[in-house]
This record gives sequence, structure tokens and C-alpha cells, in this order.
Amino acid sequence: MSAQVDTVSNAADTPDQSQPWAELGLKEDEYARIREILGRRPTDAELAMYSVMWSEHCSYKSSKVHLRYFGETTTDEMRAGMLAGIGENAGVVDVGDGWAVTFKVESHNHPSYVEPYQGAATGVGGIVRDIMAMGARPIAVMDQLRFGAADHPDTRRLVDGIVRGVGGYGNSLGLPNIGGETVFDASYQGNPLVNALCAGVMRAEDLHLAFASGAGNKIILFGARTGLDGIGGVSVLASETFDEESESGPNRKKLPSVQVGDPFTEKVLIECCLDLYREGLVVGIQDLGGAGLSCATSELAAAGDGGMHIELEKVPMRAVGMTPAEVLSSESQERMCAVVTPDNVDKFMEVCRKWDALATVIGEVTDGEHLEITWHGETVVDVPPRTVAHDGPVYNRPVERPSWQDDVIASTTAGLGRPQTGDELRETCSSR
Repeated sequence: MSAQVDTVSNAADTPDQSQPWAELGLKEDEYARIREILGRRPTDAELAMYSVMWSEHCSYKSSKVHLRYFGETTTDEMRAGMLAGIGENAGVVDVGDGWAVTFKVESHNHPSYVEPYQGAATGVGGIVRDIMAMGARPIAVMDQLRFGAADHPDTRRLVDGIVRGVGGYGNSLGLPNIGGETVFDASYQGNPLVNALCAGVMRAEDLHLAFASGAGNKIILFGARTGLDGIGGVSVLASETFDEESESGPNRKKLPSVQVGDPFTEKVLIECCLDLYREGLVVGIQDLGGAGLSCATSELAAAGDGGMHIELEKVPMRAVGMTPAEVLSSESQERMCAVVTPDNVDKFMEVCRKWDALATVIGEVTDGEHLEITWHGETVVDVPPRTVAHDGPVYNRPVERPSWQDDVIASTTAGLGRPQTGDELRETCSSR
């Protein structure tokens, strides 16, 4: 282990050390709140975790006050057929005869602007894994796209890459794209919208949720290795605006924050997960998308009945010299994290070997209350998991009605002298 690794003990000894919280997308008061929660300076790894999990993309800190409306207005009748809803990886609805459908739509806007093909492709990959994490087989995808003006020099670059990315990833998985919508408007210049939807089908009793319960249960990371791609994708990329643009595209310095997808690895992962579900080998499961291991470990622990201990150096890596903060922040694609009872670990590994899916035990559920992550024996993260996963800042941003909205609403057909009789209609048509 490098002597330069920032540990919890060092953080307690050097409370005034300057840290790059602003570069990680945090505001000054947010950084102060992290220090208040921990009672000390956060380590580099802890700061990375809070920065990605408190980003707009992961915490919905600006939209949460508006999204609450949907939970508050859900009726008992609506809840009766809902097996999983707000707060889960995807929605699940009972459709009768023991069957359920699961679906979710999510955006991948900024990555698609920086690198259109991979941004759109990994948007599809991430939404498919959300469906897998519920215990379902993905069966179809859809997309909703918004581009800038059709004659803008940069629009062709975006359309070409994004359309190929959506189709290339979904087609490689054997999933039909059953519909979509594409709009060109100047208001989307520099900020295209790339919304991906995936639907899945499952038996209602096969529903799986993201939680880590049962002290002693093992945490298994399986799928692709962890690399340097996608680091800070949800904080320094997805939650920020572009401050250096030209007609040829965005600031290319943000390119490393875009994930790189491999749909063929994901296809194997789908079949592997379905086999694991059929064998009853999974207690809880979470996909690794935005915020990577920071998200998977903190959300699983926060939703469980205890704590969690992770030995981070056991994570299979495809890059040399990665730091704990980089491993936790990486958004390398095609990875899943499962909670498995000790007696089922060997069977779990056997299924993964069958599908040639790399699987590694990286930790276990504890009877404590903290998420503790070590790096070669040294503690680099020691946090209450809920403060990372759910207790981020919430903002009531100022709202102002656009001055032009009343004019748009008032512009109706009422003053156009609409024909009232057949004769008037014929006269109007003949005059034109």
C-alpha cells in the first residue's frame, strides 16, 4: 500500500487540510456539512463518495421537492398493483396471473453530448441493468431524443453518434427497440436529451430488491473489471454545465468521465443473473451505474439492517495504480453487486463460472451501523451509509413564470373567425 493513501486516522489528525471539494462538484456549505456529519475532515475516498452521491444526478437535490408530488398523490388503489415504486431501481407492476412487468426511463444527456456513441450506448446499458436488478428479464427498449436545430453544425455529430449508440447496444443484447420519439429544436442546442427506457417481465414472486441484510452475508462483485473510465461521471459531468463550447462540440476535457460500454459482456451478465435468481442464490442485489461502487455499497448498506465492511483492494481492476477514490468513483459498465449467504457462495461462483463472469467476494454485512471500507488493511471510509445514499442536500430553487407563457396560452383559434355552418365553410375554402 502506498504511504500516500489518505486514511480515516490521518483525517482525524489533520482537520484543516485543504481538499478539492469544489472541483468535485460540491458547494462550500455541502463540504461543511460533510465535515459536520463525520466530525472531522473526510478522507479522499469519503469525499469522492459524498461528491458523487450528493450530485444532482444521484441525489435529485433540486428536483426532489417536485418529485415528492408523485409519492404524495399516489392513491391506495394505485399502490395495490404496485410491487415496487419510488426509491427502487425500477417500478414493478402486478399484471395478474402471477406475472409482473418492470420498467424505467432514465436520461444520459451530458455523456451523450461529450461522446455521443458511448454516452447513448451506456445509457441503454445502465437502464437494462436496472431492470435486471429487479429480478426480471429485459424484453424491449425505447428512446426519446431531443436535439438542437437541425441545421446547426454540431447536430449531425450528435444525431449520428447517439442513434448508432442506442441501436448498437440494444441490438447486441437482442432487445427490440419498440418505439421512440425525436425532436429538433434550438432550445436543446448544447444540451441534448437522451432518454432510454427498458421494460422487463418476471414472475411476481421473483422480485428482488437492493438491500444488504444478515450479518455475515457476503458482498460479491461480478461482471466486468473496474477501470478509469467514467470517473466523476455523475458529479463533474452529468450534474454540471459545459463552460467551454464551440460549434464543433463540447469541452473535450470531460471525455474521460464518459463510460465505455460492452454490450456482449452485458448479455452474458443478463443470463448469469437470471440463473442466479432461478437458483435462489441472491439475498439483495444492486447494479453499478452512476457513482459505481460508491452507490452500490452505500445504498445496499443504507437499505439493510446493519453495516458493511468492504476490502477495496479485492476489487478486480483493469488499470494499474488506481487509488481508493478512483475505484469507488469509477463508473465502468457491466458490473453488479450481490448479497449472498455464506452457504451459497460456492454455488454463486459456480453459476458465474458457467457464464464466464468474473466474480469476487469483496466484503460482508456486519452487525454495526457504519459502512467501513479498507485498503490493504487501512480504513479509508467510515461513514453512516444513509448520510451518503439518502441524506444529501435538498434545495428549493427559485421558480419564476416565463414572461412569454401567458402569450402562448392566450394564442388560440378563437379569434380566427372559424366557420359555423356548411355554407361558411365552403365559402372559406373557395376563397383560398
